[in-house]
Amino acid sequence: MAVDYNDLLYEKAQKEYDDLIAELKELPSEQVIERAYEKVIKENILCILEESQRDQKEAKALYLEKYPLDRAYQDWLKSDVSGTAMLRDSIDDTAKDVVKERREKQRESR
Repeated sequence: MAVDYNDLLYEKAQKEYDDLIAELKELPSEQVIERAYEKVIKENILCILEESQRDQKEAKALYLEKYPLDRAYQDWLKSDVSGTAMLRDSIDDTAKDVVKERREKQRESR
């Protein structure tokens, strides 16, 4: 039976995430708040690992990292992708949708 490195990677990342949660539970609330972004992003990375399938070569390479979840998180922090920019775009889209919905409601009420 062939080894599925996607499954192994997910299991390893899940344990790493569980360890993070256990660590956070032991910290004072101020430190937990300071690390909230890390928790959320790592949770998102974990969800992506669960939902998507990597090439076995890539999954194996990630699996062989000592802390694959933290490696992905650190790379995210260094990336040029801005979560703020994506959030700003989402808010802009929401505002446009709300304007459109209000216009449609006004037409219907006439």
